[in-house]
Amino acid sequence: MSRPPLQTPEPRAGRWCRLLAVMVFTAALSGCAGMVNRPPPLTVEQVVQMAKDGTPATEIIKEIDRTRTVLALNGSQYGRLKQDGVPDEVLDHLQNRYLRAVEFDARMRYQNMYWGGGWGWGWGPPYPYRPYAGHFPYWYW
Repeated sequence: MSRPPLQTPEPRAGRWCRLLAVMVFTAALSGCAGMVNRPPPLTVEQVVQMAKDGTPATEIIKEIDRTRTVLALNGSQYGRLKQDGVPDEVLDHLQNRYLRAVEFDARMRYQNMYWGGGWGWGWGPPYPYRPYAGHFPYWYW
C-alpha cells in the first residue's frame, strides 16, 4: 500500500496575513455603511418661510427632526421668529432639540467618550459613580 504524500502545513505567517486581510476588508466595508446621504439642516430663514407658507406646525417639526436641525438661538431671535409667525410648538421644539444636543455633548465629554476613555480605546466608563481608582476598568470595582 502506498501512502499519500504528506502535505506540508501552511506557514503561520501566511495564515496571519490572510486573517489580517480579512479584518482590513471587513473594517473597510463597515466604514462604507456609515456614509449616509443626510439632508442638510434647516436654516432659520427656511423655518420662517415654511411658517409663512402656511405649513402646519406638525409638518415643520417633522422636517426639523428629519434633517436633524439644531439651532442655537438666543432670546431675541426667538422673539423675532414669533413675530414672523412661527408657531409656539415649533419654537418649543427648536429649544428642546438644542437643550438635548447640549446635554448629549456634555454627557459624551463627561464620560470621556470623545478622546479615548482614559485607557486609549475610545470608550469611557458609562456611569462613573466612583472616582477613578486605578488601572482597572470601571466595572472591576
